[in-house]
Amino acid sequence: MKHLVHSVKSNKIYLFLWYLTLIGSALLVVRVATTQTIFFTFLWWNLFLAIIPLALSKGLKHFKLIKQSVPLSILFFVLWLLFIPNSPYIVTDLKHVDNNYGIQWFDFILIFIFAANGLVLGAISIQDIYHILHKKYNKNISKFVVISTCLLGGYGIFLGRFLRFNSWDVVTKPYTLLQGIVNSLYYIEAWIWTFVFGAFMWLSYLLIAKTVLKSEKLNKK
Repeated sequence: MKHLVHSVKSNKIYLFLWYLTLIGSALLVVRVATTQTIFFTFLWWNLFLAIIPLALSKGLKHFKLIKQSVPLSILFFVLWLLFIPNSPYIVTDLKHVDNNYGIQWFDFILIFIFAANGLVLGAISIQDIYHILHKKYNKNISKFVVISTCLLGGYGIFLGRFLRFNSWDVVTKPYTLLQGIVNSLYYIEAWIWTFVFGAFMWLSYLLIAKTVLKSEKLNKK
């Protein structure tokens, strides 16, 4: 627990995320007040879902009870895989910019702030998993898992955006989800969007992780 607190306090990226959350929330409140509609309040829920993978990766990285228990470690990792697509998913909410309930430039800025928050949260979470695997195994296995995660995440984004499935449907609607997955494998669009979203996750992770790592190094000096 002490390591987790120290990690959060010593890395300014978390302060940046807090500012993004405050700014995004303030803009969202302004939008609700001026448009008299709660249409975009789903952004709060999507941001909450984007935080879950980070909470799970921090648990795997810093809590001894989880690290020392194989069943708990597997459980947390599986849950992390299920929820990690939620972090970059907010970017797809930009499709809602074209609506009849607001001003397009304002809505773009609003969603962009929430999307940037989600991307950074996801990148930090993926970086946590990379460090855990690198320490336990080696660099090649770590890279393979991260790249595979991005591809699976890309497919998860496809399932969420186009087939309207959620992470918890694994438990609440397993048969419907399985049927949707099997059917989607026959559509070229599913494969295309999986690689597009997967590549986006990978590239955004590489870009953001460099900033996070640089920030960590500066804070250690």
